[in-house]
Amino acid sequence: MIAPIIYAIISRPQCFGWTRRLEWTLDQQFVVGMREKLAGRNKRQLIEGMIARSPHQIATEKLVMALESYPLLLLLLAKEYPTQIWLLDRGELPSSAAILNDQARRRRWHSQGIGVDDCEGLTDVVNGKVTIVVSWKTLLIMRHEFAHAVTTFFSPNIRRRLGLLYAQAKQRGVFAEPLAAESIGEYVACGISYQFFPDLSAELREVDAGLYRCIEGLLREAEELSALIAGT
Repeated sequence: MIAPIIYAIISRPQCFGWTRRLEWTLDQQFVVGMREKLAGRNKRQLIEGMIARSPHQIATEKLVMALESYPLLLLLLAKEYPTQIWLLDRGELPSSAAILNDQARRRRWHSQGIGVDDCEGLTDVVNGKVTIVVSWKTLLIMRHEFAHAVTTFFSPNIRRRLGLLYAQAKQRGVFAEPLAAESIGEYVACGISYQFFPDLSAELREVDAGLYRCIEGLLREAEELSALIAGT
């Protein structure tokens, strides 16, 4: 039986060469390079280009709706990594996803050591690709899992800042939800996905103002870079 809302932590890969430049500052060489890689594509085209499998068009549209909230820059970085997304239909288990290998299927997550089929979604690295397997049922789950992929592109400086915020939250013993306490990856993924829902964003700001401000700033700067890359 699949638990209602349990997510799997990403195994963080090494950033590839040009993403290590990403310090969320305006770098003309970076902007030009990303504009060339974008090649005129829009958010929908980038999202659809990451889909390895969708059970039907309704699931595809739900994923597009979920991920279009992310800045264009982050969608482009994910597409180019590359990232592959397998959408589960109702009743399908994550282990059934053909893009997972045996190692990913055997993996255990979190302090409870839950298995792959106890999750509604998971993000891992499989054969050099960021691999997301997720139910299309809710926007929150899809945005949460993609948030794990997004953390792949954070610079060392950003990761240190987020690590300090996580340590402070652990010291206080206060998190937006129990899942966020499991690891730095879940802490950040919860923070990112909460930003796309007004009620959850307000809750995060009240519970963890430092994380709220950090994530808000990162997304705002990513949107500014996205506008430059798109030439808008």
